[in-house]
Amino acid sequence: MDADRSVLLIEVAISAIISWATRQDVRDETMRRARCDLPPGHAWLLARLSSCGPLRIGALALALGIDASTITPQIQRLERDGLITRSPDPSDGRAALVAITPDGSRMLARLQRSRQAMLKEKLQDWPAHERESVAAVIDRLASALAPA
Repeated sequence: MDADRSVLLIEVAISAIISWATRQDVRDETMRRARCDLPPGHAWLLARLSSCGPLRIGALALALGIDASTITPQIQRLERDGLITRSPDPSDGRAALVAITPDGSRMLARLQRSRQAMLKEKLQDWPAHERESVAAVIDRLASALAPA
């Protein structure tokens, strides 16, 4: 298989995975299983805070690839729900850092377990060695696609 064909197949596969993960019925089922009523964008925000630690709102927006002005309502709701906290940035008292709370981490873990269970159901007929091979390759691909 030539390089152009393999890149095409990878791009098509990524699109299919994104399509599955963002379908309304999949999101609804994920939220139902996790006993969660957060909008999908809020879940991504929690995941980013969990992996990156406390961040300024502007840095969080940049990491998510969205405008800082659009993230403020999400931050406010998550803070109101006790899933994140805001505290002064020790390096600049005018700025705030947002961080995930223990409740936010538990909510995120429930969401991750829900998605993992749904994937496990989709892959239940796959031999273990195929799941392991795909996991290794897709992990490498994710690392290659991650922002520097």
